[in-house]
Amino acid sequence: MRDTLNAIDDGTRRASGPRALFTTFGSFSHINVQLLDALGTEFPEVTFETFNVGEAMRSNYASLFRSLVNVPQEYGLGSFRSRSVLRYRLFRNRAFFRAAEELLQQRFGTQGFDFTVQTQSMFSAALPNCPNFVYTDHVARARLADEDQDGTGYPSQLWLDCERQIYEKAAHVFTFGPKIRNFLIEDYGIESGKVSAIGAGASVRPARPLNTSLDRYAHRNILFVGVEWERKGGPELVEAFVKLRQRLPEATLTIVGCSPEIDVDGCDVIGRLPLSEIEEYFHRATCFCMPSRVEPFGIVFLEAMQFGLPVVSTTVGDIGAIVKEGETGRLVSPKDSAGLAQALFQVLSDAKVCREMGIAGLERGESFTWEAVARRMMAQTPAGGRAAEVLNW
Repeated sequence: MRDTLNAIDDGTRRASGPRALFTTFGSFSHINVQLLDALGTEFPEVTFETFNVGEAMRSNYASLFRSLVNVPQEYGLGSFRSRSVLRYRLFRNRAFFRAAEELLQQRFGTQGFDFTVQTQSMFSAALPNCPNFVYTDHVARARLADEDQDGTGYPSQLWLDCERQIYEKAAHVFTFGPKIRNFLIEDYGIESGKVSAIGAGASVRPARPLNTSLDRYAHRNILFVGVEWERKGGPELVEAFVKLRQRLPEATLTIVGCSPEIDVDGCDVIGRLPLSEIEEYFHRATCFCMPSRVEPFGIVFLEAMQFGLPVVSTTVGDIGAIVKEGETGRLVSPKDSAGLAQALFQVLSDAKVCREMGIAGLERGESFTWEAVARRMMAQTPAGGRAAEVLNW
């Protein structure tokens, strides 16, 4: 499978069937690998050849230099106040966009692909006479509506103009959720018929049978999985957990993915783990809580549902499209620790209610798999494919 996906590197070609170029800008939080695997499994007749634009551009020093010179012209001298700010703007300015476009045109413009697929909105993989399909979890204009939590600032107008070209040139744009789909239609003016919200899949899935007994849901073990502690609402969760323990003193909290300094009874900080080791913590948990302040989509919520966990989170981004309020979990406003504590109490105080929400989430999670995403995507491409099930948002 991996040899086929890397055909562009080893020079091999499949004798027949459609050829597609799959372009990326890095790992995309494990998404690219899993989507490619699903595409290869569901559509073995298609040869997917891969190219990492981000990796190629990072070794293109002339283009990087031009991009660096352009940053203060497009964003101002404040771009050099920190490494994170400069990094954000180095890869989101017109000079970089044009250089990436030129690179793709020169390398693949005459290769005769039947179609191209790109993940994320960092470049345009549109080639001459070759339909391009975009799969993204976020758009730059959505960032304008978010509170700037990471301090890197907002995209320039020139970058917004470049990004618009990605969608205008695309044959079809696939988004993870409906909020970003609506941004494309309402803020970018993209025709509604060429934009679809097709969901995403879970990166961590159970490798052994789940325990869905009432006893499991009576343990009151809250699980948090996230790398960016503040952006994912970690401080609010700790405040809510302290309040919750006043009513449910046996409740516990397990934190995976980061290592904040916390001195609270009942709280266990695990830190960063490889994906293969996270599964066990999902199995042990009673419910999942990540009260994000900013969140484009949130694949970890799909993972929680795969393990039969009710979800307690916030209303930001597309979380409300994933988690059904009162059915598969509870949602509160961001930064509302008191409301979060009450939502956790509503889920955990009654094991029967907790289990019902967990089972409902498990059933809903069946629609959120990478195989389903691959089928929904390929139904729009020249490769065709069988009719894909419609995602119920």
